[in-house]
Amino acid sequence: MQAKTANNLKVIDVSHHQQKIDWKAVASDGVVGAFIKASEGKSYIDLKFSSNALGAAMAGLKVGFYHYAHPEDNDPKVEAAHFAKTVKGTKADFPHVLDVEGEASKVGPTSLTAWCETWLQEVERLTGHPTMIYTGASFARTYLRKSLGKWPLWIAHYDTDKPMSNNTWPVWAAFQYTDEGAVKGITRNVDINAMERAFYDQYAGKPAVPQPTAEDTIKIVVNDKLAAYGRIVNGHAFLPLRQLGEALGVDVHWDATTATPYVGGKVITNFQLIGGKTYLGIRSAAELLGGSVSWDGETKKVYLYK
Repeated sequence: MQAKTANNLKVIDVSHHQQKIDWKAVASDGVVGAFIKASEGKSYIDLKFSSNALGAAMAGLKVGFYHYAHPEDNDPKVEAAHFAKTVKGTKADFPHVLDVEGEASKVGPTSLTAWCETWLQEVERLTGHPTMIYTGASFARTYLRKSLGKWPLWIAHYDTDKPMSNNTWPVWAAFQYTDEGAVKGITRNVDINAMERAFYDQYAGKPAVPQPTAEDTIKIVVNDKLAAYGRIVNGHAFLPLRQLGEALGVDVHWDATTATPYVGGKVITNFQLIGGKTYLGIRSAAELLGGSVSWDGETKKVYLYK
């Protein structure tokens, strides 16, 4: 396990326990990201999940969502389905997190490791999004076996700059080093984490500046920022699916089973498959998301506001 350094990035994790959060103030305190509790067990949804996810994203923070597991009580696929349903339609930057600790130890190392593998794989299958593990340093050493090492580790160990080593992970991606942190915009204590810059850049680094192509020449401006270059199809402006989601901070995905694109959990019917990419009719997307759209014929720009 490496020690935390000044090059690490400041990330917090929150749940309903932090009550109301002023996310703009949080962002002003050097925080670049947040892991937000989404669910627990097979039915519980954190009371502040939706408001925290929206508030953090609107303040410009990168976000990830975590699920507190109860392997001692439930089947991993049941819990995975509950988490996937909870976060559907909400954009995550960091991998989805399995939080395994506490009473989970009752299952024993071999069975618990298998349980975790099943949950991680099932969530990846259901969401099309990568996953990772959160646990305590002692818990990792005692209960989690080598087969879990293929997933990134978010580890907790307080009052130290270097978490306890274990036989499964040589390094951490994120390190929760205190549960008594103070951050602007949060009145209660909050967990503070160091995140490796390479991990942050891999999942949440700045997107490349959009570039036009021979076919995509129409500038698509979303909330006053250039989001993509699109094209005119049968007199209507279309833009790439992925860039729309990134610009609006909403989840977008393609359901291969039904050959249907989704934006913010909602079905898009006005789309085109062009050169292996999914393009959405921008006016239809704006209407579906409760936004507005306008066309500037002189500059050949489409403006979308939400």
